[in-house]
Amino acid sequence: MRTKPFLLLLTCVVMTTFLLILFGSAGQQNESLKNIVSQTHQQFRNLKKNLRESNSDPRPEIDPKYLAQLGFTQPIYNGSRSNFTIVTYALPGELASTVLFVQNVAMKLPNQALLVYDLGLAEADLHTLQAFCNSSTVHCTVITYDLSTLPAHVSDHSMHAFRPIIIHDALARAKVILFTENNVRLKGGRNGARDIEEIRIRTENSTSGVLGCATKQPVTSRTHPKMFEYFEIAVDNFFFLPMTSLEFVFFRNSPTVNEKVLLPWVRCALTLECLHPIGAQSGGCKYNKKPLYRYSGCHAYDACAFNIILGMTFGYDESNYSNQDLANLYYLETLEQATKILENRRKNISDASGEHSFTED
Repeated sequence: MRTKPFLLLLTCVVMTTFLLILFGSAGQQNESLKNIVSQTHQQFRNLKKNLRESNSDPRPEIDPKYLAQLGFTQPIYNGSRSNFTIVTYALPGELASTVLFVQNVAMKLPNQALLVYDLGLAEADLHTLQAFCNSSTVHCTVITYDLSTLPAHVSDHSMHAFRPIIIHDALARAKVILFTENNVRLKGGRNGARDIEEIRIRTENSTSGVLGCATKQPVTSRTHPKMFEYFEIAVDNFFFLPMTSLEFVFFRNSPTVNEKVLLPWVRCALTLECLHPIGAQSGGCKYNKKPLYRYSGCHAYDACAFNIILGMTFGYDESNYSNQDLANLYYLETLEQATKILENRRKNISDASGEHSFTED
């Protein structure tokens, strides 16, 4: 029904133009045609704007109860805070990666506090993980976190909506955290612990309170265009802004981080229209498109929202919250590699050659 005014206007314009051409003088025709073209273009613009506004829905808002439940409106954790904690999570089927992560941290950073968020492990796997954490050589705590009380899409692990949620929870327990994926392995070496401590201090003293590792991909190459629309921000602000990875990021508990970063990030994560715009998908990346800032066709969900918020908050300058030196502190191990390594250790295979393609020292 909304297209009828447009068709009626178009018909009137065509008929008026024909009559002026038929009965007007040459000079009058030219002047009239110019006026008609100008007025028609303006009418088209106005009509299109009205149609967009009439067809667009207001930006969806999350139920305030979720923010209260997560501790944004009132504290939900009243225990003492540690100075520094490393944080990761375990999803179903990822026990091997998580166990090797725990062992890696215990070996490289003895006595370092570690939080592992259980996001749905099978009961047997949970007991296995807890047994590792309760050993005398490891200082980790397993927190079973129930995602089922949040919007349904949060339990879809492929979108990683849970990451800002557990980061916020961990920051209620520690002044500074290092959040990592469970396939991260600290390189260690002679100065590994010292390097981690230096980055922790740098994060603690930074203005932003966030420090991650910038990639070579522009934010726009991994972000569906409709997510920029949700945040009501121009996409061209992000054409040349490198994406910061969520594999290995330091966060400080501060008003800036809680209110300017985590709150809008969690709001997006809990809102399906923001996190997963219509047409978004995680596969099918084509990074050979020119220019490089063109959308690659694959969307990184919570990481995209994280980077949009960082850019908006810290002036589109990645040097305020990222440093490529962090990439020298760790490497990644696939789940397949981790499964094989853990199985070999269980069988007491002494020949560990080939377990790691990286020489840690």
